Amino acid sequence: MPRRKKKEPITIKSSEIKILVGIALFLLGLTIGLSPFIHQQSALFDTITLQLGYSAISWGILLIYISFFLLTKSKRFKSVRQVGGLLLFSACLSTLLSFWQTADQLNSSDALRGAGGELGKMFHLALNSTFGNLLEIIIVLVFLVIAFSLITGTTLEQILEFVETPIKDGEKKKFSFSNLFGGFKIDSDGERNIDGTQMNIPNSDMDKEPEIRMYGEDNKKDEEIDQEPQIKTPSQDDVFPESIPDSQTSTKDLAEPQRPRFTNWIFPNIDVLQEGEVQKQDEKLYRAKATVIETTLKNFGIPAKVVEIAVGPTVLRFSLAITVGIKVSRIKNLSNDLALALASQSSCVRVEAPIPGTSFVGVEIPNPTPNYVYTRDMIKKLRQEAEKYELPLILGKDITGKTTIRDLNKIPHLLVAGATGTGKSVAINSLITGLLMTKTPDEVKFIMIDPKMGVEMAAYNGIPHLLNPVITDMELVVNALQWTIDEMMRRYRQLKQMHVKKLTEYNKALGYTAMPYIVVVIDEMADLMLTSGVDVEAKIQRLAQMGRAVGVHLILATQRPTVNVITGLIKANVPGRMAFAVATAMDSRVILDDTGAETLLGNGDMLFKDQSTPKSIRIQGTYTSTEDSENVINAVKDQVTEEDIEYSEDLAQAIEKGSSATGVGKGTSERDPDFPIALEIVINNQKASSSFLQRKMKIGYNKAARIIDELYDAGAIGPQDGSKPRQVLVSSASQILKTDDNSDGFDE
Repeated sequence: MPRRKKKEPITIKSSEIKILVGIALFLLGLTIGLSPFIHQQSALFDTITLQLGYSAISWGILLIYISFFLLTKSKRFKSVRQVGGLLLFSACLSTLLSFWQTADQLNSSDALRGAGGELGKMFHLALNSTFGNLLEIIIVLVFLVIAFSLITGTTLEQILEFVETPIKDGEKKKFSFSNLFGGFKIDSDGERNIDGTQMNIPNSDMDKEPEIRMYGEDNKKDEEIDQEPQIKTPSQDDVFPESIPDSQTSTKDLAEPQRPRFTNWIFPNIDVLQEGEVQKQDEKLYRAKATVIETTLKNFGIPAKVVEIAVGPTVLRFSLAITVGIKVSRIKNLSNDLALALASQSSCVRVEAPIPGTSFVGVEIPNPTPNYVYTRDMIKKLRQEAEKYELPLILGKDITGKTTIRDLNKIPHLLVAGATGTGKSVAINSLITGLLMTKTPDEVKFIMIDPKMGVEMAAYNGIPHLLNPVITDMELVVNALQWTIDEMMRRYRQLKQMHVKKLTEYNKALGYTAMPYIVVVIDEMADLMLTSGVDVEAKIQRLAQMGRAVGVHLILATQRPTVNVITGLIKANVPGRMAFAVATAMDSRVILDDTGAETLLGNGDMLFKDQSTPKSIRIQGTYTSTEDSENVINAVKDQVTEEDIEYSEDLAQAIEKGSSATGVGKGTSERDPDFPIALEIVINNQKASSSFLQRKMKIGYNKAARIIDELYDAGAIGPQDGSKPRQVLVSSASQILKTDDNSDGFDE
């Protein structure tokens, strides 16, 4: 016969006694808390009200909290510090209610019932007879502040800083008001940390359940904001100062800065982006997985305790506390065993040891109910703090659900790499979308290079942020990069003439955005390195070394992370890395100089690293759908007409001249067949530019730029003068065509 399980003897420490005492305290606290409102119904309530007055409410809350201490196993109600805070608060409230009573009122039972009762009277008379009225009220207020600190977890230093420092407009002071009964505390950055992050946990805490940090809790305030933050764009009065100091204009060779053209720019509304879908999380499942991890490690001789579960967008991270003497490498070597025990969907378990800023070991597994990061949420967060970034990059949300945004101006160049279909193109579209939603065409310009015949980036053609239509011919990329280098050196000369060190100082000295940022986006480097690797590598290296100060930044992407594509020279000058899922640990080392990318999940799951992060950060990348990109692009195009779009003629000429030299275009001695038609259009409209001919003749931009060069060589139009239109020098087409006929007859 099976042996019967022995019943637990009932002692003062048994669970039955705790439950009975907890129920009794709960009923007592409820009775005391309600007594001021129903004291006329019973002699018991009347007696309680006479003794405690209206402070009976706080004394009742204190007893109810202590009852929860006994009735529940939740860590929220296990804080002795909060019990002490509630006790001190109740005593101060009793004293404060009696402080305002006169001598006659202190001897009246009815007056005591409406104040602090007999208990408050006793505290008040004891303090008043010793310290007097002034010191008594000061002492009570000081103890109230201490009680507030104990209850909420806010330190006295934070309270003092709050009192001393005036609150500026838009500044948010973050205290632990929402943390009244929690075991978390909120630091100055708004992030939650577990109290007492020692490496070893006391034995009394080993039986406690881990706390779960749900995805999105840190961003609830953002979701409650109904009105969209407004981003200020320069007005006509702001961008053109009346005069520039003589010290800045005394140099004869100083080129005339380009004036802003889009002074009334309106950013696309956030409503054009789709709403994100949020799935409900299963806390019971997560606690069960935590138990599986603890059991598995225990079977391999590793005592560990899961102290926290961070629920991220697509990843769960279990924070493990291990005892002294356990090698971290032992846990790392058990990643496959943990994946087997957890029945992981993708067999991907990543061990992070230690978690940065803590003494815990992180075990990361896929979230069975993922919540992807949508562009709308990221833009909403970005627009609340857009002034902090020069070139904001919306990366996504990290493993704790915190929004991650970086400034390309500080990185200052970015490498995006990963296997096919892991989310690189979506990530690039997200980065560009973030810039289009927060920066005007006067502030940032793009040079986009897409070897896939413009499949990925063709939609961006026609936005005023582009310096040139998307380049799809790889033979022209070297010329475009060479023009960018020449532009970089020209900017350095302008900075030298103005005696400033960087682009922001130059624009600040002039009082308006005279020099925009240039972001060069290359969607696929592997094909580019295959066609002209040596030339491209040298030019990218030079741009990466010197481009930051003058606002030239690179975003490079590749699906083949090998050493002949991502060379050592490129990696040395591109500190920003976004590594998506790759096939092998070797590919991960090529991108990050470390392993880890081979265990990623795909679908935007990535590791990010720059010079400010010694260890890679796991981030769920922003998902920007094709519809979102098209909506943003259309919203940008709707603000401009075809006449407003002015591509850089210098860049077009540099590309064409380079292609002609390599035999791609026609020789300079032969005019285009459409030259007479273009000449008539220019004379009739008294206007000449590449984009103008492109619209009127319905031809490509490169051909239009070539015809403009031919018109200039023929003497029909004047030279280019900065952003000013070219001057038309003839009034009749026969002046050019007749001259050509006479010269031909003379030659014969």
